[in-house]
Amino acid sequence: MAKIKVLIEGYAKPLDKGWKASCTTCLITTNDKKIITDPGCNRVKLLEALAAEDLNIGDIDYVFLSHRHPDHILLAGLFENAKYVTFDGNMMYNKDVLLEFDKHCLGSDIEIVATPGHVNEHLSLIVDTSEGKVAIAGDVIWWLDSEEQNFDLHQKDHNQAVDLNMDTLVESRKKLLKMADYIIPGHGKRFKVDK
Repeated sequence: MAKIKVLIEGYAKPLDKGWKASCTTCLITTNDKKIITDPGCNRVKLLEALAAEDLNIGDIDYVFLSHRHPDHILLAGLFENAKYVTFDGNMMYNKDVLLEFDKHCLGSDIEIVATPGHVNEHLSLIVDTSEGKVAIAGDVIWWLDSEEQNFDLHQKDHNQAVDLNMDTLVESRKKLLKMADYIIPGHGKRFKVDK
């Protein structure tokens, strides 16, 4: 079964005219793959987290990108040996070759799920682990650092993208809650799903 390690817990702090933010970054380890999810935009934290796992950027086989926001994807190009599974037309990039991917291309215990709403093109992962199914949710679910982390289907999304659609986002949240035992949000702490 796959193992998940949160390398960086995402944070999001509004500033007067912007943000201080970088997303949650996870390392998924399977029998034959090392996968980074949403490498974020804080290079120092990312390299320190990899070093703490005795890994360097060349050891990563796949990078999974949930959606287009820079606080999730800015450092994706660091991983020179990786293939990239992306929200962009559901394509996998292997250098300059783009191919459609299957929802289980990262392994039989990892499912890629379309979860639009935060933006039109958004993907999440459902990972079967020894403790149950874990959703790596990207920004389907996230909190500001100043917010109390109590999940509500209709909680505000502070996203400023023009294609934010709250009705669609609520449906994506319902989908993840139905599929998962635990949620790892795009910014904030992992939590158990009340069933």
